[in-house]
Amino acid sequence: MQKDMKIWFIVCGWYYDRIDEFYAPLKELEEQNELVNVFWACHGEPTSYIKNNFEYKYFPDIGLSDTKYQQALDILDIDDNDIVFFMQDDLVIKDWNFIHECIERINEGFKIVGNGINYPDSFDPFKEPVDKYSHIENYKVADWFGNKRYIDFVKKENQHFFDKQQISCTVRLSFMCMRRGDLRSVGDFEAFFEIIDRPIGPPGNVSQSLLGYKITRKYGPQSFTYLSNTYQDSNYIFECARGK
Repeated sequence: MQKDMKIWFIVCGWYYDRIDEFYAPLKELEEQNELVNVFWACHGEPTSYIKNNFEYKYFPDIGLSDTKYQQALDILDIDDNDIVFFMQDDLVIKDWNFIHECIERINEGFKIVGNGINYPDSFDPFKEPVDKYSHIENYKVADWFGNKRYIDFVKKENQHFFDKQQISCTVRLSFMCMRRGDLRSVGDFEAFFEIIDRPIGPPGNVSQSLLGYKITRKYGPQSFTYLSNTYQDSNYIFECARGK
């Protein structure tokens, strides 16, 4: 580990039900390592365990996990050289050596580390994201989500990245690891700041795709790496779907 590099864990607080296998070891890790910082960005009201053991902020109800990550980044002072783990609080942690493995890969030159491999996504930023919900029977498109193109969900200052159809690599946003400066250089997350009704998949998949597009566009598909070639799962972490 580089001497001046810190490690951050930004956890999206949503379910609060994995104390023994996740939150308690994370608390111990922070207490025993001065270079480790943990921050909970809470979608739901945090439990007393979170309030008593971690730095946190409650950002009620709007958006999805990447919204919480972005809200945390907006108030935290994280150096460009620091490595950040973005984690949903329902992850099943099987082996804490994922930390060492991810840091090694970042230091090898990869820009983003996901857990299980995720699907590539080909889309035209100037078309509507109907591919994200056309397969869902009776899906009700929210007013804020309908009749908009992919690029309409992108922050103005980041729209220059989106200039053509491309096949983008992606990671599931329940777990990812990046150096802060690399994420900052693509304008951070393209998160939604709306109340999102279930099913949350369509808007979640759009914001996932937008992030993947930018990183692929700037750094290339070779900048992505995964802890396994199995969807949602690795020897280190299992990524639940909506807490299950």
